[in-house]
Amino acid sequence: MKLRCAAYARYSSDRQSPASIQDQLRKCRDFAKQHDWEFLEGYVYADEAISGAGSDRPAFLRLIHAASLRPRPFDVLLVDDTSRISRSLGDAARFYEQLSFNGVRVLALSQGIDSQSEQADVLLSVHGLVDSLYIKELAKKTHRGLEGRALLGLCTGGRCFGYDNVAEGDSVRQEINAKEAAIVRRIFEMAAEGASLKVIARKLNDERVPSPRPRAGKQYATWCPTAIRAMLRRELYAGRVIWNRSRFVKAPGSNKRLRRDRPMTEWRTVERPEIRIIDEALWTRVQKRIERIAEQFKGKRPGLYTRAATSPYLLTGFLKCGSCGANLAIVTGRKKDGRGRYGCPQNFYRGACSNRLKESAEVVENRLLAGLQRSVLLPDVVDYALQEFERQLEAALSELSNSMDRMRQRREAIQQELDRLIDAIASIGHSPALVKAIGEREQELGEITQRLFATLPESPSAHISRIRDFVFERLGNIRQLLYSDVHKAKAELAKHVTAIEMVPKVDGKESHYVAVGEWNLLGRGGGDDAERVWMVAGEGFEPSTFGL
Repeated sequence: MKLRCAAYARYSSDRQSPASIQDQLRKCRDFAKQHDWEFLEGYVYADEAISGAGSDRPAFLRLIHAASLRPRPFDVLLVDDTSRISRSLGDAARFYEQLSFNGVRVLALSQGIDSQSEQADVLLSVHGLVDSLYIKELAKKTHRGLEGRALLGLCTGGRCFGYDNVAEGDSVRQEINAKEAAIVRRIFEMAAEGASLKVIARKLNDERVPSPRPRAGKQYATWCPTAIRAMLRRELYAGRVIWNRSRFVKAPGSNKRLRRDRPMTEWRTVERPEIRIIDEALWTRVQKRIERIAEQFKGKRPGLYTRAATSPYLLTGFLKCGSCGANLAIVTGRKKDGRGRYGCPQNFYRGACSNRLKESAEVVENRLLAGLQRSVLLPDVVDYALQEFERQLEAALSELSNSMDRMRQRREAIQQELDRLIDAIASIGHSPALVKAIGEREQELGEITQRLFATLPESPSAHISRIRDFVFERLGNIRQLLYSDVHKAKAELAKHVTAIEMVPKVDGKESHYVAVGEWNLLGRGGGDDAERVWMVAGEGFEPSTFGL
């Protein structure tokens, strides 16, 4: 009987020549012709640029399906060698077993292996082991080469927003992309000022700022909070390359790569100050805020910030129900007139709490902030703030004064050099070199003079009275001040406010919340020393003693 032959070919990398497929199939056709077998062109299967480590290859899966059909469409499967079928010993054994069960004979031409031979199992096991070891050894050599490039400060693959990959021979190095770097700095600055991931993403999308990975056919894609979250933690922006933090493993039976973290002892860190985008001060501010957020929501599901962190209402996330401990939320009024009412969501949505009180957000905030406003406007508090401001301002001006002294000394030195150059020209006549030197000195002298006039300091003590008036004016309406930038204000409040327990109190037909909480807005004291404060409806917070 004339046997019917199918064929399978594969090459694993996009760096290999596609002609490899045709070379493999040519050998299969020649073998079928030599044995006077029928080569079925309709049953030729080929996978291009796909690793043999997994079995989820499109053409390979079609081959397996065709071999299981009844009646059987072909009798023999021809391959160039066993590594074309699989480089996984386990997958190869299952594949040969399945084909044998379906009555399909397999021939590996380069190795002379015939699945009908008595020695086929031994040969397939030996060659399968060699094929499996080859890919593992190749992975080790590749990893070793990448490690060497990483330690030299070269790029080991991939692209990072904010940088351009520049080829240098057979290597690639990273250079700062000025346009993208400006966007990165802006993201870090917004995060440091208290903007949430969602707020940053929305602002960038509203302004049509180009995102890291624009989709095909579009001028821009969209920013998402998870991408910004990853950027805020990427130490490359701080000038530190951390290599070997993770590895990728393939899921059994597939080519799907899954990320796995490596132990910190295997990490390789290289300092690259020349590609730093974010200065150390800004980087530290952002990382400290990330730590505060993580501590604030400790024990909750990891991921993006909770809805309370991005709420447009100032105290959402700080107020706790005095009956069940749940976070009070705006449960009514959001869509009608914007005048939301705080209530217990466990009662409103589930009926699981006895607290049925709903009170206007504006009323609650006014009561809470009225006492706070009176406290921060006390002379002792204002004096403390002004003294700290004056101290820091004088320190900054002192540094500026030192810089100005150096500029004045340099200006005098340049003036003396100019006098000598002019005398030299008067003595020896015109000289292009001397004229050029005079021009350079005059340009530097002009720049220094301009900088000196632009940085003349004034004594801060002369303006303290005006600063005091400004403080009282701005703090006179603390609620309006805080609402000028809600997200930044919430981030600052989170540093000083632990929790405010809102206890519902009913007096006849009237009802209101009585609040108990802790404030430490100036950072004096803390812990057990932080002041406990109470709010009575209509009167606001009343500190038991001064100590904000």
